[in-house]
Amino acid sequence: MPEKRIKSRIQLNSIELDAVVSCAIECWKTQQGKPSPLEAWLMDAEIDWSMSGPRETPQRYVFNLPNEAPLQSVECQFSETFGMITTAVFRSNSDRCQCASKVVAGEQQSD
Repeated sequence: MPEKRIKSRIQLNSIELDAVVSCAIECWKTQQGKPSPLEAWLMDAEIDWSMSGPRETPQRYVFNLPNEAPLQSVECQFSETFGMITTAVFRSNSDRCQCASKVVAGEQQSD
């Protein structure tokens, strides 16, 4: 099954986070007082095949995360050696941490 192969790849290789996702995970850890189960969320996620690009270079997959995650979805791009979460969709603006808002604003200003 393609979805199982992609999830196995996440478990076997490292996954890096962009600044916005890293901030959201840090905020979640602070609010919850425990480590983020990001890998568990990814394993429980559904891949949105209509939004993914498995034949693109680099390959990219959109994961719709479970309800307990602070993010609604993330996009992972995969190279030969690692994966990186490059895009995140928050459930609502109230879920955004201060650092995530600053990072997004900073990215928009540099465009």
